[in-house]
Amino acid sequence: MTNQYAIYRVNLLTDAKNLWHKSFEQVRKERLPITVDLYRQIQILFSKKDESVMDIWKKTREITEVSDVIVQNRSGEISCFYVNEDAPRRITGFIRLNPSGALITLDTRDYQIEGYEGSWMAADDMIIDGRQFFLMEHQDFHRQAAMIILDSYGRKVVEECKEGFNQEIKEKIYAFLQSQEKKRYPGKEQRNRLEFWQKFFENGHYERSWESGMEVNYDAIDGCVNQQKNNPGKAFKDPKDRSDRPRKKTSVIWKLHQKQIAIAKRSGKPIPRYLEQQMVREKV
Repeated sequence: MTNQYAIYRVNLLTDAKNLWHKSFEQVRKERLPITVDLYRQIQILFSKKDESVMDIWKKTREITEVSDVIVQNRSGEISCFYVNEDAPRRITGFIRLNPSGALITLDTRDYQIEGYEGSWMAADDMIIDGRQFFLMEHQDFHRQAAMIILDSYGRKVVEECKEGFNQEIKEKIYAFLQSQEKKRYPGKEQRNRLEFWQKFFENGHYERSWESGMEVNYDAIDGCVNQQKNNPGKAFKDPKDRSDRPRKKTSVIWKLHQKQIAIAKRSGKPIPRYLEQQMVREKV
């Protein structure tokens, strides 16, 4: 939800040298691609919440040049603008997320939408909260027919759109994002979480975290684990009682040495020196 903007400049070490200092009209006429991989970031700064791209352009005119790109982030909404001589012009496709499994990109054409006739194409896009949404336009009727908003996976977000990404459409996109978030964390899981924390804070003591597993009643949490006689709990156990402690494993090497000593004694052969030293250590 940060408000900031970044300025990108043509990277002359790439094929973007054809874009250098060209006006927006020339770029459109020559159909030159404008993508972030052809640019390099030269500055990134915070901005005010209500600051428009025109305000940013005016205060950065001394450092920006024609063919630069201003990328603005307004509370999670990403918009890109090509710096022209007279004013910045909004562009699409500068940043392309292309998540894994995506069905739609800005190059999508001849797309079939369930419940709608004809073929559709991506005419515009917007990035909101790290998700990319596309304005789908009918390939035959174009803006004469109502447009549709889809996400990159082809899910319908807005069924009828007449004016592009206006404020009303943005609110519907936010509602869609909230519904997707609820699907990830359904109400049942949320209730279970609330019930857990309600029990945890019911008594107000940290002892609950280790007593609740042994105590018969929640209202008996007092720093001593379960005072019932039939279930004394760990607090009343004799610390010298080692019956439930894991037994120490016998060394395989020690067993081998004991076997060698026994064989040497039976056969009447002398016991090796290193085994004699071990026998002395064990007696000590």
